[in-house]
Amino acid sequence: MTSIHAGTRRNRRPTGEIAVPRKIRLAPETEAAFQAAAEASGNLSMSLYLERLAAQLRTDLGALPVLSPATASKEADTTTT
Repeated sequence: MTSIHAGTRRNRRPTGEIAVPRKIRLAPETEAAFQAAAEASGNLSMSLYLERLAAQLRTDLGALPVLSPATASKEADTTTT
């Protein structure tokens, strides 16, 4: 099965820049929202989009926001029933 993004050239992190691989799980609607925002931001890779988002938050707020444990959200469920 071919991805809908097959053959799409992404703007990526610079070659040789150190990056730590990270596997995360997101709800499908959250992933779609991040993907749409990354594409609208200049067809960025997800990694570059998240790096730029973090940089913008640091500039705007002075640091990344610390979220309350009581935030009305739940972790994406990866189990199948």
